[in-house]
Parts: sequence; structure tokens; C-alpha cells
Amino acid sequence: MTFKNKSVNFEKLIRYGFKPAEKKYVYTAEIFDNQFKMTVTIDESGEVETELFDLEVEEIYTLHLVAEASGEFVGRVRSEYNDVLQEICEKCFESSIFGGQFTKKVIGYARERYGDELEFLWERYPDAAIIRRKDNQKWYALFMTISKRKLGLDSDESAEIIDLRFDADALPKTVDGERYFPGYHMNKKHWITMLLDGSVPIEEMCSHLDESYKLAK
Repeated sequence: MTFKNKSVNFEKLIRYGFKPAEKKYVYTAEIFDNQFKMTVTIDESGEVETELFDLEVEEIYTLHLVAEASGEFVGRVRSEYNDVLQEICEKCFESSIFGGQFTKKVIGYARERYGDELEFLWERYPDAAIIRRKDNQKWYALFMTISKRKLGLDSDESAEIIDLRFDADALPKTVDGERYFPGYHMNKKHWITMLLDGSVPIEEMCSHLDESYKLAK
């Protein structure tokens, strides 16, 4: 079971049944007809650790982790072990295409303030996602990974960007081609684009997101 390109949602962990314990979250379940106790521990960075304890012999069991181990018994243990992790991954983790610290902060801000989550709408564009209002389903943020050259910058380096709704009267005065750009892939009269690299301070970025949320009404 892999959690690659996934980020943990701690609120979902709590709802699933994880218990906070010393900056970690712990979940236990009994599998294989209650013969094994499985413990899943996730720390604040999202790192996942597991332990399988054989209640019958009172010892840690590891054979399910040995790829070469075969047989009906170990196969069933491995299957039930993986089923638990798969369900946790599906219900408590989200796609983590965007790895930049500023991107994560903005996504976290939208989640904490408005309770809204990223939505990946396009299979052809796995590195693009939107956030929308719950009441009217209108988008107020678009996240993408593109080449800086597409913003008119002299670089082929990939960058994470955000598109936000912006006041149409203020937009021409704000766009400077360095920190603020015309809306990429959106209406350039009503959307603005910013690099998620710290060039726009996080407080300023979140203030723009709040305004975009209001404009989406």
C-alpha cells in the first residue's frame, strides 16, 4: 500500500477513528478473526507507520511484509492488512500534486476558513485543481503547475500558480508582470494569477483569496 503523492487530512483522521497522542494520530483494528491487532500511526508530517501484533502468541508479526512469503495464511493476513490501509488512504488522504510550502498554506487556509477542499476535475490535467464555494458551486481559486515562460517570464522552470477572481477596475493597476499576472486560462478581465513561490506574501495571498471568495458570490 502506498501513500505516494498523498497528503493527510487530520480532520478526516479524527472522524475515521484515529486518536491524538503526543503529536501523532493512532488507530487500532483487529483483523483475521480478531487474531491480530493492527496499529496505524500517522505523525504530523503525514508519515505512516504500522505494527501487527499476533494476539495468540503475543508477538509482533512481520511475515506479511516479506514479499517472498507465500501460503494461504500469510496471504490472507497480508490482504486484510492492505485492506485497512487502502481504506484509510481513500478516506483520510488526498491527492498531493502540489508540494510547494506556499501552495500548501493557501490550500490549508481555504480549508480552515471556508471548509473547502481541492477538486481535481480533469483526468488530462492531473496538476490542475479548483476550489469552489459550497453554496453556489462557483470557483474562486484555480491551482496549476505551468512553465514560467507561459506567464511571460524568461524561464522554462515549472512553477505552481494560483488564479483568483479580482476586482476588474483594480486589476490593470495591479498586474505588473513580476508578482501579478493576467489570469492564466481564465478571463483576464476578472481573474489574476500569482506565483506560489513567496513573491506575494502569504498574508497578502490569503487576503486576495478572501476577496475572490466574496466575488464568487
